[in-house]
Amino acid sequence: MSRPAGGFVLWVELPASLASRAIFDDALDHNICFVPGDVFSASGRYGHCLRVSCGHNWHPRIENGLKTLGRIASTASARHQMSAVGGGVEA
Repeated sequence: MSRPAGGFVLWVELPASLASRAIFDDALDHNICFVPGDVFSASGRYGHCLRVSCGHNWHPRIENGLKTLGRIASTASARHQMSAVGGGVEA
């Protein structure tokens, strides 16, 4: 984490193995919008990061949205880890 001198955006770094685009559609389904980090790099360097606008006054709706986004990311990370170790369920 870093503490910049100014600005109105929050950069969130996810685990390196989790692409922010992997949670983008789920977030939109919950009316939460962010910018996937790879948009800001021609090389995809920030693929595991996301950018959230903080240009509004703090409000319970924003707090709930960030909590929901955290749950979405946590669930996606757990799914990714399960598939990486072969823990998927066979049909």
